[in-house]
Amino acid sequence: MNTRTVVLNPLGAALLHYRRELVSVLEASGQSTDVLEFPEPSAGGGSRSRWVLRYVEALWELRRRGRTTTRPSRVVITWPVLGYLDLHIIAACLPGAWLTVHDPVPLVRSLGYGPVSSFLARLLGRHAKIIVLSEAAANEVRKALPAATLALLPHPILEPETGRSRPAGDVVRVLGQYKADRDLDLLRSIAEDGSASHYAITGRGWPAVEGWHVDDRFVPEDELDDLIRSASVVLIPYRRFFQSGIAVRCLELGTPVVGPRNSSLRELLATHEELLAGERSQDWARATTAAIDLSADELRELSRVARDQAKELWGEF
Repeated sequence: MNTRTVVLNPLGAALLHYRRELVSVLEASGQSTDVLEFPEPSAGGGSRSRWVLRYVEALWELRRRGRTTTRPSRVVITWPVLGYLDLHIIAACLPGAWLTVHDPVPLVRSLGYGPVSSFLARLLGRHAKIIVLSEAAANEVRKALPAATLALLPHPILEPETGRSRPAGDVVRVLGQYKADRDLDLLRSIAEDGSASHYAITGRGWPAVEGWHVDDRFVPEDELDDLIRSASVVLIPYRRFFQSGIAVRCLELGTPVVGPRNSSLRELLATHEELLAGERSQDWARATTAAIDLSADELRELSRVARDQAKELWGEF
């Protein structure tokens, strides 16, 4: 009897696209899926405590459903509501569910990842089931929870778009919210060393960056796709990250992406290592030029490889 995968998404707004990517990959690999999701307080209103309660209620609801059906199911939770403390909530409400930990060392201050939370989670041993989306994330989880059951899987990706035309002129973009790990000095140097006609940053909280047009605002989902499509190349110039949803979306939409060599992008861009840059701005300028020079066929192949790998490994999981 085939196992059904239930995707529980407690960040129904912020992770809507990720949930679509995940369901797409699961179903393409031959698995049937169900989705249970609801928005976070910043999108749906209400208090954080009410949001956490809704999460607990959803876990109990899935447990109840499991008791009333003969078809086995696997539950994948897209994001921890309370960090590693989620593992105890899951153990009490829905043992066996898998928790996806995107940022085991959060890029912004977050509840549930400190020493006390990690200690409590370690008490669960192998009963703690965690999905990570990069080797770097796996290494951090192994440090915090050495006995946990760990599944290392690629970031899911939609079926890539085909047949779109490249934008006129060389437009270099950086997209996403500003965080302390963004390398502003590198960005200034890239604009100085590069030869693109337009350098643009769009995202909430960004300061002024010399050589770049900065649009400091929240970007809705549909507009984010349009910004990616209108870019000649998108840069991921960050000092530290565990995976990049923006980079995956670029491959979905047929836009080349450049990022640091020593990052999870090594796995995503393995077939085109010229898109991986070193620490110097000259390396980024060369990688940017290489990205702009990629043919449509090469971009499609890069996206196809990422999609096929995601289908294979999530299918095996």
